[in-house]
Amino acid sequence: MRRIRPALCATFAFLAVLTLPTSGAPAPEQWLDEVALPLQTAERLGVRVGDVIEVSRDPAMRGSRSLRVAAVFEAAEHPADVARGDLELRLHLPLLESLLERPDSVDRIVVRVRRPDDAGQVRDALKAFGPGYDVYTADELVAHTSRTFVVVSRFHRAIALIAVTASAIFLVTIMSLKLAEMRREIGALRLLGVGRQTIGLTVIAIAGVVAIVGSLAGVGLGAVLVWGINVYYQPLFETRLRFAVLTPDTVAAACGLAVAVGLAAGAVVAVRLMKQHPLEQVGR
Repeated sequence: MRRIRPALCATFAFLAVLTLPTSGAPAPEQWLDEVALPLQTAERLGVRVGDVIEVSRDPAMRGSRSLRVAAVFEAAEHPADVARGDLELRLHLPLLESLLERPDSVDRIVVRVRRPDDAGQVRDALKAFGPGYDVYTADELVAHTSRTFVVVSRFHRAIALIAVTASAIFLVTIMSLKLAEMRREIGALRLLGVGRQTIGLTVIAIAGVVAIVGSLAGVGLGAVLVWGINVYYQPLFETRLRFAVLTPDTVAAACGLAVAVGLAAGAVVAVRLMKQHPLEQVGR
């Protein structure tokens, strides 16, 4: 028999599973009450289906109850719960009331409607029953509980904007220096009779190729960093959540911006080179 020590006391006050009472003869006395565990909790406790654990609302384990693990399931994880590392149990409502010594009381009730479009009407109907409780639709609850993540998301966007701006300036500078080094070759081509338009398009094409190659290298580096972050933090927090994700939209936006900036830099340099006299470009 395994015990849940005070340091690993399960937080099950708000995780009751509502079930309808079953009809028929009462269960034999030797049968234990059942509990369901999320996979993460079962792995941390080292238990599996059929094992017996002791649960109590008191950290000192006074008045503990022996429960049999009836199911282990994969529960959806939330980023806010990863760092806390709480253990979770899913109990039948009468058993939960008995353990907490709080009969006929509930902290949260989830109502699933068949048609999501009716969620607002159901909310208004429940509010009309009287004061004393709050009613939210799923969308409202997400907006209410995700304010912290909205702030973090805006902070990440600000960092990304600064990084993209600095990278664009760096790219323009590098492209200007590299293409300026070709002024002798460009001057010689112009003296040989090569048209200004041909030379300008060639310079822009070179800038575009360099931007594309740099974008692919950046995507590869990003993929390696994303893999390394997940490999390090997933075992650290014992979770399957991904801490970094490289999405197609992000890749497309980054590559598109890099190519656009590269072409613009090539066009600026081409205009500057075409304004110079060919003899000045070759050093005469």
